[in-house]
Amino acid sequence: RVGSSEIFVTEACEYTNSYHHFFPKISLILNVEEDHMDFFKDIDDIRKSFHTFAKLLPPDGTLIINGEISHLNEILTDLIYDLHNADADFSAADIRHDDKGNVSFELLVKGRKAGHIRLSVNGLHNVSNALAAIAAASLLDIPMEKIQEGLLSFEGTDRRFQYKGDVNGFHIVDDYAHHPNELHALLQAVRLMHYQRVICAFQPHTYSRTRALFQDFVDELRTVDQAVLTDIYAAREQNTVGVSSADLAAEIPGSVYCPSLQSVTAYLQANARPGDIILTVGAGDIYKAGEALLKL
Repeated sequence: RVGSSEIFVTEACEYTNSYHHFFPKISLILNVEEDHMDFFKDIDDIRKSFHTFAKLLPPDGTLIINGEISHLNEILTDLIYDLHNADADFSAADIRHDDKGNVSFELLVKGRKAGHIRLSVNGLHNVSNALAAIAAASLLDIPMEKIQEGLLSFEGTDRRFQYKGDVNGFHIVDDYAHHPNELHALLQAVRLMHYQRVICAFQPHTYSRTRALFQDFVDELRTVDQAVLTDIYAAREQNTVGVSSADLAAEIPGSVYCPSLQSVTAYLQANARPGDIILTVGAGDIYKAGEALLKL
């Protein structure tokens, strides 16, 4: 979107250190996680990368960073937001979820109540994201009532808990989650919505990520009522590490391995029941399985 102000907002990614080519006035670091292990050597290498990114700020710039990031002092600190620490610059209290899962909370600024915030999205991860956005907007002197309006107007993005439709009494939702922590946030949000069963059709993204985070994926997928695994989305990679979705399925009780998207759709059609939520999850083309189900 092109606006009319002098403010430019962009989402940057740490992969290949591409975000080192940006020179922001305000930087937000939401998380620092073990990912993109086909490029980084280890989590320490990733922390060093974020440290370099933080140092790109000019002397009058500001870093907004999630206080829950481990080894925070290895990056830098300036303004800190923290979902679970009322002593942070920005925090949240009295977090509530309505019958749709949408969230509201009391905003705390340096421990003092500063407003009631309602969101049109669900999940604690979106409360955390909202705190980061509030911190940035406050630095830009945006009035609190406008911040509240803006947050409430945000109804999510494509492929982030995107409701696709319902068939025979079960809902189909698509999500881009392709890291165990993203998967955890998604499933945590879904559990607040009280569906009878959560069926997660998961397409791992890249062989290197699947191998590096294998047990973490297993641990998350064990928490759903049924996991349906389809083949790994290769993206830019060749399978040089000898891992497959069938390996994941073998470690997840009650899971099913469906090699193709067509077989995923067929399995879901035969096994989903009224009251279920079907999640099509991954950064590849798994969304096509859910869309095909809607057309049957």
